[in-house]
Amino acid sequence: MDRVKCSSIVLLAVLGCGSSDHRTAPTTTIRPVEPPPTAVACADAILVADGGVERSACASSLPSLPSLPSPPAGLRTILLDLRDAWAPTLFAPGPDGRAPAFRATYLALAAEQGDGKPLAPNEALAELYGIVPSLAIVRARLGQEARYRCHAQIDSAPIAQLARPYGQEHDGLLRLGRQVRAQLGAQLERARAERKLPSLDALATDRVLGPSYARWKVADEQYAGVVAAQRHLVCEGFLADQDVDGGLTWKTGMALEYFQRRNFLMPNNRLDPETRAALATDPRELDFRFALRVLRERIVDATGLVEDGTAGAGPAPILGRMLDPEAMRMARGHEQPLPDAAPDLIAAATEAAARQLGWTSAEATAAFLTRHPQGGLVALQLPAAPAYHAAHMTLSTEIDRGDVWYDEQPTPRIVTKRPNFVLYADDHGTRRPLVRWPTTIGGWSDVATGAGVVRRWKESDVGPRVWRDLYVAPTWLPPGSTPDRDLVKWVSAGRWDLKRSIMGPGPHAAFGILLLPHYKVVKSARGPDQFVDNGIGTHGSAVVTSIVNGTSHGCHRLYNQLAVRLGSFLLQHRDHVVKGQQQEYYRRTVHFMGTFLAKIDTRGFLYELTPPVPVEVLPGNIRSARQVPPLASAPALP
Repeated sequence: MDRVKCSSIVLLAVLGCGSSDHRTAPTTTIRPVEPPPTAVACADAILVADGGVERSACASSLPSLPSLPSPPAGLRTILLDLRDAWAPTLFAPGPDGRAPAFRATYLALAAEQGDGKPLAPNEALAELYGIVPSLAIVRARLGQEARYRCHAQIDSAPIAQLARPYGQEHDGLLRLGRQVRAQLGAQLERARAERKLPSLDALATDRVLGPSYARWKVADEQYAGVVAAQRHLVCEGFLADQDVDGGLTWKTGMALEYFQRRNFLMPNNRLDPETRAALATDPRELDFRFALRVLRERIVDATGLVEDGTAGAGPAPILGRMLDPEAMRMARGHEQPLPDAAPDLIAAATEAAARQLGWTSAEATAAFLTRHPQGGLVALQLPAAPAYHAAHMTLSTEIDRGDVWYDEQPTPRIVTKRPNFVLYADDHGTRRPLVRWPTTIGGWSDVATGAGVVRRWKESDVGPRVWRDLYVAPTWLPPGSTPDRDLVKWVSAGRWDLKRSIMGPGPHAAFGILLLPHYKVVKSARGPDQFVDNGIGTHGSAVVTSIVNGTSHGCHRLYNQLAVRLGSFLLQHRDHVVKGQQQEYYRRTVHFMGTFLAKIDTRGFLYELTPPVPVEVLPGNIRSARQVPPLASAPALP
């Protein structure tokens, strides 16, 4: 889609004076900023930025400013919130002032703070799980010159020589490779010294030692690639110097996960191709992509957009950069565009905003954030909203279960169609697909019964359903069928603890940050319709690899950040009633590796969509000989 040319004028509302304790960013490529003139005497003071020159003005005088004409055709003016105390619509106070109780926790996680202290990496780095980091975090990363210098001293070329996505399961193989490298290397070095050759490479064509050299070369390249990756992880502060050994123990695996989380990659603890490419990329570039992702989510919320190109030809780059891993961009991999699908409106709006703000490089972005440490409200001229957008839109959802197997024994299978989720809008009679995201369906799972723990099929109900209730920061109440062993985790040698995070509320909860229960509507001739809940829902999930695989305990999982977009879009474009924080009283004593008490006192913050949004769950392609779910299927839960 052609980009719409947008004005370069931005308005930044000044929220107060203050200085930043972060280092000044490197020299930027934009023009020096002129200091604003004497502060204007008004309560709504703003800064007007035009082509890199900033001056003071009053918001109330905007209509009279000659440099700010009304938006040309095809554009609209929106207010972008660049304050640190920002949260998506899901967590914003409503007209009555009520907001989800989780809002304070969201803001703390966005600032990577807990009890006034920086969070450890396993609790911070939550962008991948639906928490948009604050601009203070962006500014801090862009100012870490010592980290940049550390990375610059590493030769990343060996990383490209790694031939497979190494994980912890390959540590034995890597250990063997180190032994081969040491033994053959010593043998070859003796021969080199005796023959006074310039390097071991001179032995590559030797009739006797050539095969040994070839084996050594493979082991040496493998070792050098892993070591280079580990050194980058040391620069990030995720790995200690003494653990740089060319192996892949759990320490390196955890460091890889932290790096993947920091850079919005699939958190699989592996040196997969995308992770290897990121490790070899200039960290300033990685941090600039991070800044653009943070800007994108604020643009999404400010514009009310959800259209990301996934229903059509695919997401578009922003300033030439794809900001999401491929697994998140496609429902299955390379499906054909749906008819009448919306294009990527989010990328167009984000790129327009970045250019107006001057966020065209890491240095320019750092300079902007350093100049405005307090943030503010920014007026931007962005592409106009599509004609079908409204305060209340006719929306519907279709969930295709993709390929389904009901075999009671594992069988070899090749999945050609993954489950996918499509949101539609009525565009003046055209059913327009807005997004198509990967999701999950049911499968086999452990269930606690009177006879012990057994395997049961968790079915995803098929047919018409509705979304009526929208829970923000929902909790999960583990049913009696959940084995106690699934509710505890190993902490350290001899120490176990309750999996409190999976119960929520929080980004790592079983329902993620958003839950939309699937209700079956039962018509009644004598009273109101009945809404029947069978434990199925659409919800966010921090278990991102399960979404890649397409399996769950029956529910339709979404990546948490997409679930947040969906929820905010529904609240912005669908009539609803604010029900508020829902009280709960749940207590369960868990007996496994100790005794623990699970306590849950809320179900989450509830909105009721009026009327509900229709949902149709398609049966998918039943590819097993059995055409119906196995007998004694368990109720579907997360």
